[in-house]
Amino acid sequence: GREYDAAASGGAEYFRRACALQDAALELLRVAVADRISVISTQIQDALNLPKVPLKADKLEASLVYTRFHGISKRSNKLITIARRRLDALGDGSVAAVGYEDLLTLCRNTYCGAREVLLTSTVRNHMDILKERHGLVGMTRLASVFLIRLCTVETALYLDFFGDPDKRRHPRKALKGSVQTNDEGKSEEGDEDKEERNQEAAATRQQQHNNNNNNN
Repeated sequence: GREYDAAASGGAEYFRRACALQDAALELLRVAVADRISVISTQIQDALNLPKVPLKADKLEASLVYTRFHGISKRSNKLITIARRRLDALGDGSVAAVGYEDLLTLCRNTYCGAREVLLTSTVRNHMDILKERHGLVGMTRLASVFLIRLCTVETALYLDFFGDPDKRRHPRKALKGSVQTNDEGKSEEGDEDKEERNQEAAATRQQQHNNNNNNN
């Protein structure tokens, strides 16, 4: 039989169009996520005069540094999830997967770079103020509290952008003896602990009821 001719069969044209469509998709994702993050970061710097004028530490979480990023996190996460799932579908051995790997790396690097620019001057200024007011020992103690809070908030924001929505939507059931934190930062007992406490309370009420009947 005749040898297979990719050009004659249209295979080469199909491959060319597939590559063009992927490049277009990657470009749209880059503009919608990485470029958007860069634009938002620049707008925040202009509005708050960062990094020239550091923010006060107690004003940081309510500032544009967080509110603007929260505003784009949901859509960015949806687009990043699309890219990640496409990468998983292609597999490590696929040539096409490289484009998605590069895109995800670009988005992460752009995000981390933007957060560093927005936070560095404020964090450094707060450390200097604490050292001036409380000395090195006092600064270390107070700075630890501040930095732990900052890392917690930053981790949550990062996951809003890059976390797996399926894992966050279906968290594992709390184990007995565990304590979780709700959205307001308050501690919550695990499901089994709550059930055990409810049973103990019910048993106590029943015992009190029985005692009252016996006294009567």
